[in-house]
Amino acid sequence: MSRDTEYGAGQIQVLEGLEAVRKRPAMYVGSTDSRGLHHLVYEVVDNAIDEALAGHCDRIEVTLHDDGSVSVSDNGRGIPVDTHEQYDLPAVEVIMTVLHAGGKFDNKSYQVSGGLHGVGVSVVNALSERLDVEIKRDGALWHDSFDHGEPQPEAFERVRDLEDGEETGTTVRFWPDGDIFETVEFEFSTLENRLRELAFLNSGVEIQLVEEGAAVPAAADEDADSETERRERTFYYEGGIREFVRYLDETKTVLHDDVIYYSDSVDDIEIEVAMQATEELQGSIHAFANNINTREGGTHLTGFKTALTRVVNDYAREQGLLDDLDSLKGEDVREGLTAVISIKHPDPQFEGQTKTKLGNSEVRGITESITHEKLGTYLEEHPDTAQAIVMKAVEAAKARKAAKQAEELTRRKSALESTSLPGKLADCQSRDPSESELFVVEGDSAGGCFTGDTEVALASGRSITFEQLVEEYENGERHYCYTVQDNGRIELERIENPRVTREDAELVRVVLDNGETIRCTPDHQFMLRDGSYREAQDLDEGQSLMPLYRKVSDTDEKNITIDGYEMVKQPFARDFWEFTHLLADRYNLERGVYEERTGEHKHHVDFDKRNNRPDNVRRLSKEDHLELHRKHAEKTLHTDESRARLREIWNSEEFRKKMSQRMQEDETVEVLREQAKQQWEDAEYREFMRNAWQEFYESNPGYRERVRQRLTREAREYWANEANREEQSKRVAQYYEENPEAVERRRKEAEEQWDDEELREWRSEKTEEQWTEEFRSRRMEAYNQTYYENTIPVMKEVLESEGSLEGYDEHRREKGNPNVLTKETTIEKFFEGEDELVEAVEAHNHSVVSVEPIEETEDVYDLEVPGTHNFALASGVFVHNSAKQGRDRRFQAILPLKGKILNVEKHRLDRVLENDEVRALITAIGAGVGEEFDVDDVRYERIILMTDADVDGAHIRTLLLTLFYRHMRPLVEAGYVYAAKPPLYRVRYRGETYDAMTEAERDRIIEEECNSNPTQVQRFKGLGEMNPDQLWDTTMNPENRVLKQITVEDAAAADKMFSVLMGDAVEPRKQFIKDRATEAEWVDI
Repeated sequence: MSRDTEYGAGQIQVLEGLEAVRKRPAMYVGSTDSRGLHHLVYEVVDNAIDEALAGHCDRIEVTLHDDGSVSVSDNGRGIPVDTHEQYDLPAVEVIMTVLHAGGKFDNKSYQVSGGLHGVGVSVVNALSERLDVEIKRDGALWHDSFDHGEPQPEAFERVRDLEDGEETGTTVRFWPDGDIFETVEFEFSTLENRLRELAFLNSGVEIQLVEEGAAVPAAADEDADSETERRERTFYYEGGIREFVRYLDETKTVLHDDVIYYSDSVDDIEIEVAMQATEELQGSIHAFANNINTREGGTHLTGFKTALTRVVNDYAREQGLLDDLDSLKGEDVREGLTAVISIKHPDPQFEGQTKTKLGNSEVRGITESITHEKLGTYLEEHPDTAQAIVMKAVEAAKARKAAKQAEELTRRKSALESTSLPGKLADCQSRDPSESELFVVEGDSAGGCFTGDTEVALASGRSITFEQLVEEYENGERHYCYTVQDNGRIELERIENPRVTREDAELVRVVLDNGETIRCTPDHQFMLRDGSYREAQDLDEGQSLMPLYRKVSDTDEKNITIDGYEMVKQPFARDFWEFTHLLADRYNLERGVYEERTGEHKHHVDFDKRNNRPDNVRRLSKEDHLELHRKHAEKTLHTDESRARLREIWNSEEFRKKMSQRMQEDETVEVLREQAKQQWEDAEYREFMRNAWQEFYESNPGYRERVRQRLTREAREYWANEANREEQSKRVAQYYEENPEAVERRRKEAEEQWDDEELREWRSEKTEEQWTEEFRSRRMEAYNQTYYENTIPVMKEVLESEGSLEGYDEHRREKGNPNVLTKETTIEKFFEGEDELVEAVEAHNHSVVSVEPIEETEDVYDLEVPGTHNFALASGVFVHNSAKQGRDRRFQAILPLKGKILNVEKHRLDRVLENDEVRALITAIGAGVGEEFDVDDVRYERIILMTDADVDGAHIRTLLLTLFYRHMRPLVEAGYVYAAKPPLYRVRYRGETYDAMTEAERDRIIEEECNSNPTQVQRFKGLGEMNPDQLWDTTMNPENRVLKQITVEDAAAADKMFSVLMGDAVEPRKQFIKDRATEAEWVDI
C-alpha cells in the first residue's frame, strides 16, 4: 500500500565534508563497537608505517593517555603544511577534512602504502570529539586542532623553530566521540598484538606502545585513591616475517628447524613468504597486503595456496611418497603449517575501506609463479625438510578420508532417524535465524528427568508415579507437592505440566542408604543437605541429600495434642516438626484463598486428616468446626449401617492379621504374661500343660527343629548381653572357688590335650592360615560395619526424639547392645569431630550409597514447580525440576552438552566427528563443519555459550570456542557467537534486587545500596542453582542480560592464543596464566 509522501529534488540530500562519515561510521571503520574504535588507531599507525615503507621513518610511538585520548608519533617527513593550491588551505587541514585527499594517489610520494592520508586519517578526525596534530617539518613545529572533524578557527599555527638536529615527524592525538562509539576504552592487549604484527612485517622499524594510566590498587597504608603505573612494550625485529613465524610456533613442535623463506618482486609488486611445518593438527596462515591484515584473504592468499599444493604434490610424485593416494588436497598440505604471506603493492585494491580482502587480480598469478619457483627449488635443495612436509600431508590426507567416511556415516544415520535435529535439543518455535537464539549449556542447565515409574510425594497423602501424574493431569486433576523454598522451609506448591521430556534417554541408578532406588538421567540435579544442587552422575558415596521426613502425630509425644495427623520435619531447624495442614493453610493465606480472621481452626473438607491439599483445607471458627464434626459423627458413626460394617471388619482377614500383630506387641504380651502367671500357680494345671507339651514335642519333628533354632537364637541374644556374660562369669568364678578340685581336673585335661604334638602343629597351621593381612582387614572392616550399622540408627532415634545426642550414652546403656558404640568411640573410629557425626546422623536414610550407569534406555518425565522449582520424591529426597522453562520458547532454543567436549586442537576432524556432543552441536547449528561450513545455512544468528562462572565453566567455554574457531570460523567472524555473563551474586534489600558479577561489586552494593545490612545475599555457584525465573531475569532475558560477543580482530593472535591454551606444550600455558592472572574477570575458583 503506498503512502502519500513527497519524493523529488527537494528530498535529495548532499552530505558535505565529513558529514557522511559521521552519518554512517560503520561504512568506514567496520563497526561502532570495540573493533571500530581500535580501527581508528590502526588508520593513523598505517600512515606512519607508510612513511617507513618509503624509507623516511624508523620509529613509531603509540601512547594511551589517561584522559582517554590516543597519540601516534613518527619520525617521518611530517604531513605537508604549505598551502594547498586548489583549496587555499594548509595541506594538513585539507588532509584532515576532505575525503580522498592525500599524497598517495600519484605513486610519486609513496611507492607503496596501506593507509591513505586523507581517507583513513580524515575518518579518524570525523569520528573524534577532538583531534590535535603536531608536525615537525620545514624547519618548524606546527600545530592544528579540530573539533568533531571541523578545523578550529586560527588553530593552525607555527609554534616554534626546530632546534639543530631535531627530527622531523608527525604526532596525531585524538579523543574518540562517545556519542558514536559504544565504548571509548582502548584495550592495551589488542593494540599490543597489532603493533607487534606491524613490527614483524617491517623489519628494522621500532614500534613502541605506552600506557600512561594503568590503574593498580594502592597499598594498604597509602591513600585510598589508586596509584598508576606506566606500561610499555617495544617491538623491533630484524628478521621480519621469519621471526614472526618463529613467534607463532613458540608453543608448537616443529618438523624442521629452519624457517622456509623466499621473496621476489615483479612489476614493483614485492612478495615475501615465510613458513614452517609443525606437528599440530591446525594450520595457521596469515596474509598481509601493504601491512594490512587481510583477514578475509584475497588474491595473494589464493595464489600462495594454489602454488603450495601444486609444488608439494609435484615433489611427492617425483619421490614416490604418495603411497596409495591419488593426490594431496590443499587442506592436507596446510595441516599444521604456519605461514606468513606479505606483499607490497603500489596500487592495492581492497574490498571496502576496512581492507580485509585484497582484490588485485594480477597478484594471484605473480604469487603463484614466485612460490612455484622459489619453494620448488627450496624443497629440492632440502630433501629432509621436504620429506617431513610431504609425510605430514600424506598422514593428513588419510585422516581426511577417514573423516569423510565418518561424516557420511553421520549423515546416513541422521537420514534414518525420525528427525535430523538432536533429541536433546529443546528447539524454539521461530524459523527465522535473525531472531533465533541457541543457548549451549553445560549439563543440568538444560534439565534432567526421571523414569515413568518414579513416584512423587503428594500433599494428599498419596505417592504416585510420573506416568499416573501425567494421565491424571491430562484428565484435569491437579496435585500439590512438597518443595523447599529459598529460606530453607518446606512448603506446598502446585504441580504444573508433568510430561514426557525425552525418549530413549540414557539412565543412571541412584541407590540410597534406606534401600530406595531412583532411576534418572545422569544430568538430573539432586538437592544436597546445604540446599545446593549436584547432578546424579556427580553424586559421591555417602553424600547427604535434602530429606523429606514425615510422620503421624501421636499425643504421647511432648506438645502434641492431636492424633493421626501428618507432620513434616523442617530442615532449617533441628527437631522442628510442623503439621502439613499448616503448610496448606499458609499456602491459602498467601494466595488470598481466605483470611486469618475467617477462623482459627483448620478443617479438612473431606474429613480425611491425611489429605493436606490446600484446596482440601479451610479455616473455621472453633464453634463451627466442632458443630460440623458432631453432625458428621451422627451421620457416619452412630448408625445400624456403621455397626454392621464393624462386624464385617471384625470377621475380615485383615482385622485378624492386625489383631495377631497386636497380640505380639510388648504391652499385650505383658498383660498375657500376668494372666499366665496366675494360671501356673495351680499345680494341677501345671501338670496337665507339662504332659500335653511333652506329647506334642515328641510327635512333631518340625516343631522340635523350630524350638532348637529358637533356643540357639535366644542363647546368642542372651550371651550378647554384657550383663548376662558378667553374671555368668561371676557364677563360674564362684564355682571354682568353692570347688578347687575342679580347677585341678580341668588343668590336667588341658595339659593332656596339648601334649599331643600333632594337635599343636595343626592348630598352629590353622591359625597362621587364618590370620592373613587380608583376613585381619576384612575382620576389622566387618566389625566396623557392624558397629556403624548398629550405632547410627540408635543415634538417629535419640536425635529425633531429643534434638541432640547429649543423652545418647545413657540411652545406649539401657539398650544393652555391645555392638552399639559410645559417642566418643564412634567419633574416634569414623569421624573428625562431633559436628561431622551429627551431620552423618541427620543424613541417615537420606545419603547416597552408589550411582551406576544403566545399559537400557527409557522415556523420561519431568514436571514444573512454580517459584521454587524443586520437589520431593516418595523416596524421601528433594530434586530439581527442569531449567528448560527459564527461556522464551518463541525464539530461544537450548542444547545441553554432557561434560567437556573434545579438545579439537589436539584431534583431526575424523576424531572430532566421533564425539556425540560435537555432532549434536554441529547438527543443531545446521551449517556443516570444516571446509563445507556455510554460514548462510545457520539456524540461529545468536549462539550463546552459557556455562558456569567457575574454572570448569571457563574450560568448557574455551573448548567450544576452539571448535568454532578451528572448524566453523565464519560463525565467529560473522559475530554470531556470544558468551553469557551470569551474575555470581544476587543481593536483596527492602524489596529491591541487585545482581553482582564480582565480589567487589557485591561488597559495593551491600555498602552503598543496603546500608551494610542486606536482607539476603544469594551466591550462584552454577547456572543450575538458579531457578528458571532467576535464570531468565539474569541471563536469558534480552532486556537485562549481559552478553559478550566473541570476535576475531587479529587472526594471528587468535591462532597463537588457541595453541597456547589448548595445545600440548605446558610451559607456555603456565606462563600465559601467570602473566594474565590479575586480568581474570568473573571466574570463580
